[in-house]
Amino acid sequence: ILTHTYAHVGARIPIVDDNGKVRPYVWAARKRGVIFDAGHGGGSFLFRQAVPAMQQGFHPDVISTDLHIGSQNSGMKDILNTMSKFLNLGMPLPDVIKANTARAAEVIKRTDLGHLGAGAEADIAVLSVRRGTFGFIDTSGGKLMGNQKLECELTIKAGRVVWDLNGMSRALWTEKEGSR
Repeated sequence: ILTHTYAHVGARIPIVDDNGKVRPYVWAARKRGVIFDAGHGGGSFLFRQAVPAMQQGFHPDVISTDLHIGSQNSGMKDILNTMSKFLNLGMPLPDVIKANTARAAEVIKRTDLGHLGAGAEADIAVLSVRRGTFGFIDTSGGKLMGNQKLECELTIKAGRVVWDLNGMSRALWTEKEGSR
């Protein structure tokens, strides 16, 4: 697994060369089975790497955040912001979702996670795609404008509602017993 796929850090050669092309050995590595993880982090995601790679069809296999205080308070923000970046870079919504759920679970050999199959724990996130004008920041402070952003409406963990942004799981107050 290569994490921080769209970075240009330290002594590591970036996946996109100075001419904006994904390096041939990166494509060859993918064919050999190397998994490419976005691993956004606080210093490991640059639009100057991600945009040309995505334009050439080099999408991440896994979308992760590398969440820590430095990444949370910079361009990464959270997993939905990171997923939204890839959505705005042209990755189809089903692929964005899969890269953060089923594919991620498969890569770490946790086949009990990342799906809603029989016997799986009921961990569910209900997302909406907001339309509008949004700015997304990379780790160098560069901004990409986008027109869609994922937002969590409802989260269920082990079958129990743990987040409900707009009361989706609740009855209207006029329909509740004893409200009349």
